[in-house]
Amino acid sequence: MTEQDVLHKPKKKRMSNTQVRVWIDLAFFIGMVLVLAPQATGIPIHEWASFLIIIPFFLHLILDWKWIVSITQRILKKLPGETRFNYVLDWLLFFLFVVAMFTGVVISEAALPALGIHMVIDPFWSALHDISANLLMIVLGVHLAMHWKWIVFNFKKYVLRRSGTQAQAGD
Repeated sequence: MTEQDVLHKPKKKRMSNTQVRVWIDLAFFIGMVLVLAPQATGIPIHEWASFLIIIPFFLHLILDWKWIVSITQRILKKLPGETRFNYVLDWLLFFLFVVAMFTGVVISEAALPALGIHMVIDPFWSALHDISANLLMIVLGVHLAMHWKWIVFNFKKYVLRRSGTQAQAGD
């Protein structure tokens, strides 16, 4: 590579925050589909994927942290009803996610035993896990519905356009 090539090498575009959010949320969604369908994946994949889903979960929270702090500071002040509802729904989603994760660890049949940790499974924790996971699916559906326009717009803009551009470049 000559000095001329180095000087005129195009700079790679940095991904915008929205692009990063779209890709993280897509990974999070795919992970949630796997995790919320243990009958389809089997218990070992369900449990190990549940541990992995924590990564996009926390990344999603970190990327939305400014919104969380901003609304928390203004929750007792005048806010649009939709914003207030979304805020409460998001806290419910967080709570159900944490309960489902905690109870899933407590009733682990594959992941913890593979690590040499054996626990007696109490029916209370199994029932709480089932209830929290089922409620989580419902609340997650409402969450997705509330953000559907954003999801579709940005999926088309960053995922479909990108894959279409790459396909054309390869032709």
